[in-house]
Amino acid sequence: MALNVYALASPALANPQGCVQGNPYFSQSSGYMNANNDADCQTSVTRTFRVEIKRDVSGLPDPVVSSYDDYWTGTYYYASTSSCDGGRTAKYYGRSFFTSNPTYEDTGKLTVTTC
Repeated sequence: MALNVYALASPALANPQGCVQGNPYFSQSSGYMNANNDADCQTSVTRTFRVEIKRDVSGLPDPVVSSYDDYWTGTYYYASTSSCDGGRTAKYYGRSFFTSNPTYEDTGKLTVTTC
C-alpha cells in the first residue's frame, strides 16, 4: 500500500524583480520522493530556476539528494526532481529558488524511509 504525504511551502521570500514562485511541493510514495515548483516572471530573461530534495541534518549543511535546473530564456519556469536515498530513514524537504538570488522557499519536512 502506497502512502502519499504532502508537505506545503513556507511563506514566500524574495525572488528576482518581477518574478513570483508558486508553492514548492514535496511528496513521497513508498519511499520515492518528488519535489517540484514553478515560477512566472514579467520579463523574458535567461535565468536558472532550481528545485532540490534535501536531507535535514542537524548541525551540518543539509545535503542535496537530488536537484533539477530549468535553465531558460523566457517568463515561465518549471522544475521537478525525484529520488530515493538508499533506504535511509530521515527528514527530507523540497527547496526551490532562482540561482541568481540568495533566497529560497522550502516545504515542510517529512520523515521518509526511502527506497
